Amino acid sequence: MTTRSTHDTVENHVGTAQARLLTASAVVTNVVVRAAGVVPARLDLTHVGTAEQQLGLALGSVLFYLRTGLTARAVAEAWSGAAVLARSLAPAVAGRRPLVNGPSTVAVMVRLAGRPDVRAHAEPARAGGAVPAVVRVQVGPVTFEICDATA
Repeated sequence: MTTRSTHDTVENHVGTAQARLLTASAVVTNVVVRAAGVVPARLDLTHVGTAEQQLGLALGSVLFYLRTGLTARAVAEAWSGAAVLARSLAPAVAGRRPLVNGPSTVAVMVRLAGRPDVRAHAEPARAGGAVPAVVRVQVGPVTFEICDATA
């Protein structure tokens, strides 16, 4: 038994093959990370002296790659301002276990260059204390909500 391929059948198969080649993608434009208690932090400088030089900054589950000195300075200034604001927050909740910091714990990876949008501001408690005060630190597309003075 021989099968004959008609023009219509060939076009349908080509259309199916093209549909399989299309890939789905997603773009994350903003991430919010809540931090309380001891938050692991780590700095790693890699590819020193080359065009690929970058500073890896791991803050909890977020890994930033800072490509320029200007970028690193902008991020450092935002966190310095946040440290001053965080002094007014409640101390850490006792009994929390610190998170391990390593490649398996990274949930978000962000590469920053130039002068990213970085800022820190305090949000006072609302609704009679039902919503506690936090310090928000925005570093590019990532917003950290600092819940206590230890974080």
